Amino acid sequence: MSLPLVSIITRTKDRNVLLDRAIADIARQSYENFELIIVNDGGDPNGVNALLEKHKAALAGRGRALHNQSSQGMERASNQGIEATSGKYVCIHDDDDTWHPKFLETCVEYLEAHPSHGGVAVRTEIVLEVLKGGGVTEIGREIAWPKIHQFSLSKLMVSNIAVPISCMYPREVINNLGGFRSDLPVVGDWEFHIRLAATYEVGFLDEKPLAYWHQRRRQGGVLGNSVFAGADKHAYFELKVRDEYLRDYVEKNGMGALLWQAAFFHELISRKESTLGWARRKAIEFVRSRRGKKK
Repeated sequence: MSLPLVSIITRTKDRNVLLDRAIADIARQSYENFELIIVNDGGDPNGVNALLEKHKAALAGRGRALHNQSSQGMERASNQGIEATSGKYVCIHDDDDTWHPKFLETCVEYLEAHPSHGGVAVRTEIVLEVLKGGGVTEIGREIAWPKIHQFSLSKLMVSNIAVPISCMYPREVINNLGGFRSDLPVVGDWEFHIRLAATYEVGFLDEKPLAYWHQRRRQGGVLGNSVFAGADKHAYFELKVRDEYLRDYVEKNGMGALLWQAAFFHELISRKESTLGWARRKAIEFVRSRRGKKK
């Protein structure tokens, strides 16, 4: 029996209403040479096992679960799943996101044609949704990062420009980079993408969306998106990562040039804010003067 070409890792914890949709989504892929590993990171195993049984026929036996007795964190869960699989290519399909049915087929075709690349990302659409009556209701859609047209290191230095559902990576590349950082409870995908883009060229399929990033922006707790429900944690660990890279740069290159850059950008921002403040005051004065004339 030949090994699957693609390994799909789904991280989950007590979100069965979302996991049910994710498994069904994976089973609908036009490309079938894959295996699915669900890493149940400290949640109730019974619900996960029941969903795998429910979708067993649709998955044609290609799904199984790993159960952690206690939560190990998102990135450790990713690494666990990767270590337990054998595919040439790896995808992280989180339990609340979905793909276009052609996602796997399109990404495999691209990476087979570009063997030196460190991965491929696709145009992504944000799906806005709310939880109602035990189900999920869509309330809108918008394109994620509409001005991004390539997987760029310079853009990644500003912010993350791809989420796990958007990407496929060669397993060898993940291994070469040392996997995902298990010490980061959030922003681990961004930090991995920085290392990825610093080392490899990564393709970007800038066409119709093939990945769907589902967001429940007002939902807190276990059913929320970590980027919204855990915004403070995201801000803390993003700054932690930036400081780590900055210390590494200072150790190798010194701090002099950075001190001048920090002062320059601070002055530039201050001037911009001052100019905007002046323009705002003038606009208010003009509006008030027009109102006075009308009287």
